Amino acid sequence: MFKLLRKPGSKSPPAPEESQTTFRARPEVRGSQGAASAPVSGSPASGAPVSTAPATRAGRPEPIAVRHTVPMRARPEVLYRLALVPTRRAAWDSNMAESAWADSTQTLKNGARARFRLVRRLGGLKFEAEYGGLKTSRSGGWRSVRGMGPLEEFSQEWTFKPVPGQPVTEVTLTLRGQVRFGWVRAQVERMMQNMLLSTLLDMQREVDAPTASRIDEMNQELRRQEEARRKAEKAARKGNRNRR
Repeated sequence: MFKLLRKPGSKSPPAPEESQTTFRARPEVRGSQGAASAPVSGSPASGAPVSTAPATRAGRPEPIAVRHTVPMRARPEVLYRLALVPTRRAAWDSNMAESAWADSTQTLKNGARARFRLVRRLGGLKFEAEYGGLKTSRSGGWRSVRGMGPLEEFSQEWTFKPVPGQPVTEVTLTLRGQVRFGWVRAQVERMMQNMLLSTLLDMQREVDAPTASRIDEMNQELRRQEEARRKAEKAARKGNRNRR
């Protein structure tokens, strides 16, 4: 899915140089209204993950940013280590084939590095990432240190917000990516949306299997409803053409 092919007959302009920026746990996103909060008593916010950026920027593809929030019945410190310690990640995340420390530090701190390899359906891409914005049990993430496949840069950011008076934590995951070429942007954005939702569902299964099963059933029902809607619209368009 991640094989980078140049579109026949076209040439993509070289990407302009960018200055190095400081990685933050929760940077502002152009056009974003913030993460959608999910109801703490049941399932994640309905609909697709929030995508927060316009398609182009001065002739260069705009960075992709997708975000989703779900409630989980676990303490923030448990979820923090589950999400961010690389030696634990591949054990529960179906998107990760391998995850390990990349340096001798092997301590979760800003500047530490980890190695990841995505599963085959995501191209089996390998990359190294550097941690930043870590606030114990509250937030943190990592950013790739070099390009991978069609992406110049890829990052994940997590936030963990305890719900007062309940054994529940609101978990927000944000994925960001900068594609090399505009014509591959839509494909990569769909991949990132699927990756985001499946990662959150895998985490939910790890800490609260009964709730995860209910969420899975709800998502399947939403997909069935969406497919029925598309078929109805297609039939209506066909009927209109036949009447002309």
